[in-house]
Amino acid sequence: MKYRQLLVLATFIAFTGCATTRDLAPGITVPLSSPVLPSLYTVERFNLPGPVAGVVVKVNVADPRVRVAVALADDRDPDGAGPCVGQLETTSQVARKHNFDITINASFFAAPTAREIAGKKVYYFVGNCAWPEGWHYSNGKLFGEPKTARLRSTMVVHRDKSVTLVDALQTLPADTQFAISGNAMMLKNGAVTPPAKDEARHPRSALGLSADARTLYVVAVDGRQEPHSRGVTLAELASIFIQFGAHNAINLDGGGSTSLVIKDPASGAFSIANQPSDTSVLKLPLRIERPVVDVVGISID
Repeated sequence: MKYRQLLVLATFIAFTGCATTRDLAPGITVPLSSPVLPSLYTVERFNLPGPVAGVVVKVNVADPRVRVAVALADDRDPDGAGPCVGQLETTSQVARKHNFDITINASFFAAPTAREIAGKKVYYFVGNCAWPEGWHYSNGKLFGEPKTARLRSTMVVHRDKSVTLVDALQTLPADTQFAISGNAMMLKNGAVTPPAKDEARHPRSALGLSADARTLYVVAVDGRQEPHSRGVTLAELASIFIQFGAHNAINLDGGGSTSLVIKDPASGAFSIANQPSDTSVLKLPLRIERPVVDVVGISID
């Protein structure tokens, strides 16, 4: 299909074409590619002094061929009436299962059961009982609701497919099709608004939206991997979003959970676009995906 050909070329340009440089903050710059063809989305890598490295996907959510969804990683409930609503699975495996073109981990979550492996307690393993700790609405059902105010910064996908980012959401709108929440809306109406205590630099997964709500920004920032990338504070992340063109942005679960998966439109293969921070407990020289409770998935019809 013609738009797929445009998408492949635009994505190639985004990775390899000439880049421009825009000021991010005093002493910090970010290279941004300049796609020359219209497309449904572009994938771009960025590197900042710090060092900070990451990936941003810019998605034209105003196009009717684009669908934004939320999905539990594994909706098989292992404890019935207990607190769990599903089981942990990796972002890449969820992307394959739903055939999402773009997938990023989403909710902060609880996984109460640990396994002891190589003398270490491990909570993040595939199949572990878990539940999201903020809003999670999918498949016409509410699977998670915030117990604290800090988990009310929310992405809502409405029945007309439009997307909004809402701070301190108390009640889901009547036309909610999907919803997921993070722990901070660090960019609000174009202003950087991190929490009062914002000193730690971590890997980050986050979503941003342009002022006209036509462009969704899906961002994964690597961290805890100097000299590759140290991670960012929420204020730093908000500044990055501003340079990309976002007007609002929310922070999702990050740290070892941060994983952004892209489906290649030509081969159908799935790849992790960022570099996760978790490593094997067996001390193998491998970066591994942390299993998560849910994802935001974007499909291109």
